[in-house]
Amino acid sequence: MMVNFHIVTDVKAIKPLFEKFHQSLLLTYWQGNIGYAYTDNALQPYSAVVNVGYFFFCADCPNQDMLSYTPTIYNNNYFIVIADDQIWQSLIERTYPSSYQKFTRYSFYFEPLFEGQKLQAIVSKLSEDYQLEAIDENNYQQITSLKWSKHLCNNFNAYSALTKYGLGCVILKDNINVSGASSSLAYDNGIEREVDTLAQQRWKGLGLICSAKLILTCLVRQISPKWDANNHAFLKMTTKLGFKPNKSYQAYTILNS
Repeated sequence: MMVNFHIVTDVKAIKPLFEKFHQSLLLTYWQGNIGYAYTDNALQPYSAVVNVGYFFFCADCPNQDMLSYTPTIYNNNYFIVIADDQIWQSLIERTYPSSYQKFTRYSFYFEPLFEGQKLQAIVSKLSEDYQLEAIDENNYQQITSLKWSKHLCNNFNAYSALTKYGLGCVILKDNINVSGASSSLAYDNGIEREVDTLAQQRWKGLGLICSAKLILTCLVRQISPKWDANNHAFLKMTTKLGFKPNKSYQAYTILNS
């Protein structure tokens, strides 16, 4: 397939196209830490797509070729596409008619007001049957080997990278990781969080406890945690932690066959 677009080398050329976007995920690309972008015109872009982790953000003039190109460069079994208007969204649905799932995500304001005592009270509710630990090298190896938890660290290809740029914690039961919260992405003085829990251990508050501990660690290190919620349950949990909801927006999970 002929591709009629260009890999972006100067982020300033496309940043104005993303003025409508309020997702903190894009910060890590603007700061040059992770991700890449492509556009229809290197000198005067009208369309652009930014990839950060398994997220693809589509801005300005809808472009069929750019949208179709996405799965050929991403080898995971799914990816998430976020667009800034209904025309892009309609194009996504026409491009992937049998493989998309539309859902609502929720963003939060960048400067939440955390209450340390409230967060510590959440952490103290952990049952004695569980152990709460910072992610060490042993935990990292276990996290990356388990299907349910691999997203906690999958943007850090080695434990040394996680300790240098990110942080995280896990809850163990019988020396097995059952829940965790970590920095899925990192940028200047901030992180984007990921929280996951083993299916058999859900609805016990473990994700909330891990998240509270992660935030407390961020406060000690003077790191700003950023959050987006991918469903209403995570919206409620995140609000309990001190984040203030900003906007809801539509996203698409695309199964990558």
